[in-house]
Order: sequence, then structure tokens, then C-alpha cells
Amino acid sequence: MNFSEFSFWWVLLLVSVPFFAVRYGCKSLGYWPDKLDSVGLAVLSLVLFVNADKTSFAVFAFEIVFNYLMVKWMLGREGKQAQWIATALIVFDVAVLAYFKYLTFFVEDVIGLAGGVSPDWQAGFPLPIFQSIPPGVSFYTFQMVAFVVDSLKARRKRPIKFLDYVNFVAFFPQIVAGPIERRGSLLPQIQGFKFKFTAANFDLGLRWLSLGLFMKLVLGDNLFPFIQDLSPVADNAWLVWFNAFLFTLRIYFDFAGYSFMAVGIARVLGIRLTVNFLAPYTSQSINEFWRRWHVSLSTWFRDYVFLPLMGKRKSWAPFYLFLTFTLSGFWHGAAWNFLIWGAYHGALLLLLRYAGRPFSRAMGKYVKRPQIVSWAMTFGAVVLGCLFFMETNIGLLMTKLTTLVTPGAYSLGNLVGAFGQFSANELVALGWVMVLAGAFLLLEHVAVWQERPEYDLLLHPWVSRSLLGLTIVLSANIPSEFIYFEF
Repeated sequence: MNFSEFSFWWVLLLVSVPFFAVRYGCKSLGYWPDKLDSVGLAVLSLVLFVNADKTSFAVFAFEIVFNYLMVKWMLGREGKQAQWIATALIVFDVAVLAYFKYLTFFVEDVIGLAGGVSPDWQAGFPLPIFQSIPPGVSFYTFQMVAFVVDSLKARRKRPIKFLDYVNFVAFFPQIVAGPIERRGSLLPQIQGFKFKFTAANFDLGLRWLSLGLFMKLVLGDNLFPFIQDLSPVADNAWLVWFNAFLFTLRIYFDFAGYSFMAVGIARVLGIRLTVNFLAPYTSQSINEFWRRWHVSLSTWFRDYVFLPLMGKRKSWAPFYLFLTFTLSGFWHGAAWNFLIWGAYHGALLLLLRYAGRPFSRAMGKYVKRPQIVSWAMTFGAVVLGCLFFMETNIGLLMTKLTTLVTPGAYSLGNLVGAFGQFSANELVALGWVMVLAGAFLLLEHVAVWQERPEYDLLLHPWVSRSLLGLTIVLSANIPSEFIYFEF
């Protein structure tokens, strides 16, 4: 579901307006069972998914039915039997994800590197039926896997109604790009669901929606053309850094913008979703950054990968931490640059834990490092990591990295040439976007410094109205697709 496309809102209105009109009339006459709210939510979610991608919906529908039946079977068993059923179901879900997302990469890149592969390799492999990754497959697969594990661990293994399971997995605001919700947080809200159209829900929901639309349409989408234009440049260190910096801003505004729109739409319906970002660019360490960035995915890998892998072998924690982050990089995409990006962040965390902290404690006896220095070092490390994330062409990535470590690439001539890369109109356009982005991030920093909720100032009613007005006036002429739809 692309919240920035007119077709999404058109289909949403086309389905919801008649439904809520009938609901209102029937409730006025006393002929509306509460269960029909759950049915209406499920129908709305599934219709919106069909509209987004019909072929993907067929795969998704099969997975819903299969997972529900397997979980129901698992809940009816005890001990080892239940564990084996859970294991088989998790393997199946991950295999479906791997088939659509990683088959081509594995055959062409991994096997190709190992010993080559014939041009007609496709004849021997059941290729995915999609030209691109099915929408939402990475997110709803992880949500299904978490549901299996949490259901297995549940103390009271009550049977789950099929309608509740459909609404849990298919809830339309978050199915395509998260947040990845847990059984304990979302299922209780879904069971016996009733639409809660209150003034408070509408007010806060629309403020989150306004915040997300501004981040996506004004900040993220207006930065996108500059990033595209600079991407091929690999011989000017100033421009390589600047391009990575712009991408660092865009990926946050784009992805957090989607997440906040999902939070807003869900809140209007009476559902509270996880706030998936917590002002990550205010972080003063990489460890803090990963507590604030893509919260639902970070905690998912912690709870379902890192901790089970480590078990009681705490002496192996560094290895499993590095492995977990490498795997999280691979989750983002079937390409070597994502593996490098995951390994890079895993290595940074290990460096911080086993070298940075002892060094900081030792130096702290003599001099205290200013917070702004900690922030600058953290943000610089994130920007460098975004270079790995954004550049899928490994050859070009290596050229850019070589440029960054070449002193001559930082010449005054290259700096002047960097300014000459843009026309006067482009400099003006980029300038006002950067001013708005800077003001936005400053409000986040102030909120964190004052120990308020991270987006408290940005959700203030008057700020929210201002953001909505700016979105109407300054939205990009050509919206770009949400970055995380590719994953």
C-alpha cells in the first residue's frame, strides 16, 4: 500500500465510505453485531492488498491459510511435537521468503563466484513468478515467524480465531513496510475488534499522518533527484560524501515517514502501532542508534536470531552479534553491498563494546568528550554506512571508497567543482530543502535534550498544521516510491 499514491486513497474511500454508511445506519437501528467490525477490517485490508498487487495477494492468501492451520495444529500439541511443528512452519515461511528474494542472487552470484554458471541455468531452476519482490513479503514473513514463536511460548495456548489471525497479519497500514508487530502488542487489539472513532484518535492520528506526509513528500522526495544525479560521481570525495549524506537524510525521512503514516491511519481506526523510529539521528553512539532506528526490526533480530543463537554461550556473544547484523544486512536485499553494510555495523558495535568503552572510561578520568563530538562521530559513521547501503554496484562502491581514502580527492579544485555540479536553481531548491530538514532535525534534538517524547514538538497541533500546509505547497512534483518497498 503506497500512501503517497492517489490510487490507495481512492480505493480506501471507495470501499470504506459505503461500508461505514451502512454500519452507521445499522447501528442506529440496533442491527449491527460487533463482529462485523472485524469482518469489515479484514475485507478492507484484503481489498487494498489485491489492489496493490493481485499476484502477490494469491501467495499471501495461501500463506495466511497455511500458517493459521499449522499454528492451530501446534497449539493442540505439547512438548516436542509442538516444537517440531513450529520449526517446520518457520522453515516453510523462511523458504518462501528466500525463494522470492534470494534465489536469483544465490544462483547468479554465489554459485557463479564458486565455479561459474551456464547461461541457460534458468532451465534447471523454478524461477520466481515475480519480476520484483512481492510487496510486503519480508515484513509479513517476519511477523508470521514471530507469531509462531510467541504462540509456542504462550503460557495459555488458547485457540485463535481465523478472522483475528487475518486481521493480525493483513492489517493494511503496516503490512507492506512494517512496523513488524508482535502477538502480545497487536493481537489483543485485534481480538474482538471494534472501530474506535473518537475525537482524540482522529486528532492524534491525523497529526501522525501529517508528520509522515511531510517527511516523505516534502523532504524525502525532494532530495531524491539530487541523489540520483550524484550517484554516478565517484572521483570527487566531496560529492561522494555529500551524496551519502543526502541519502542518509532521505532514507530516514522516507522510511520513518511511511511508518508514521501507518501509525496515524491505524490510530484513526483505534489501533496503536509501534513507533518504529525514535529520532535516530540524535544518537551519540552506534549502540544508541540501533535502539532508535527501525525499532521493530532491531528487536526482532535481537529476540528471534541473536538470543536464540547465543543461548547460554555468552562467551560467543561477539560472534553471534556480528553474525546477526550481517544477516540483518542480507534481509535488506539480495546483494553484496547489503551484506557489507550489515557486517560494517556489526563490526562498529563490537569495536564500541570491546575497544571504545574501555578507552572512553580511561580517557574520562582526564577529559570529558563533549556530547556534540559523540554525536558527530556517530552520525559520520552512519553516513559512511549509508554509502554501502545505497550503492548496489560493487565496482562503483569500491571506486568511491578508494576516492574517500585518497588525499588528492579532497583538493580545493574538487570542492569548487562540487558546487559547479548544480545550477543556480538547483542550489536554491536544495538549499530550502536542507533548511527544512535542518529545522526538522533540530526539533527532534530539542525534544530529546528536554527529555520529552522524540516527536513531541513535531506533533504539536500548530506545528502539525504548519507541516500539512507546507506539504500541500512544497510536495515534490514527481513522488518516488518508498525505499523499503524494495525489501
